[in-house]
Amino acid sequence: MTKLKLFLILLLLSSPLANGQNSGKVIVYQGRRVPFKAQKIIDLSFRNLKEVPVMVSNTEVEILNLDNNNLAELPSWIGNLKNLKILSVRNNNLLVLNSKLSFCENLEQLYLSGNKNLSDIPSLSFCENLEIIDVVDTGINEVPGWVELLDSLFFFKYTTK
Repeated sequence: MTKLKLFLILLLLSSPLANGQNSGKVIVYQGRRVPFKAQKIIDLSFRNLKEVPVMVSNTEVEILNLDNNNLAELPSWIGNLKNLKILSVRNNNLLVLNSKLSFCENLEQLYLSGNKNLSDIPSLSFCENLEIIDVVDTGINEVPGWVELLDSLFFFKYTTK
């Protein structure tokens, strides 16, 4: 694992909200740079989103952070993000995970913790680079059978009943 990947993993896992700590209101300063133009990292956390904006469908995106919004589902075009490596959709209202996510063949890390009503994950066995799946505090309380087919998986993190 490269140093950058390790840094990103530690950053995501050590964030205050990942540890259940409330850190107050988060404010993001919007700089002068034109947003979403060929960006490889898009952070739309804490935006009170009910749906993912179409402008995120840029196929160059490698890291997409949608944490702490009001998303009930991911759009079908999520599968077009062929370069997506890290998807974080923690603390939303996901009911189901779009099966098109399995077309994100470069996906390495998937963070879904805190989606209390999410009770199933469609097979992501085509995501051959998937290393981490985090479904803590969801309705998923056992390892799905297809997970055993993932040779690259380091861990599947979940909460038991």
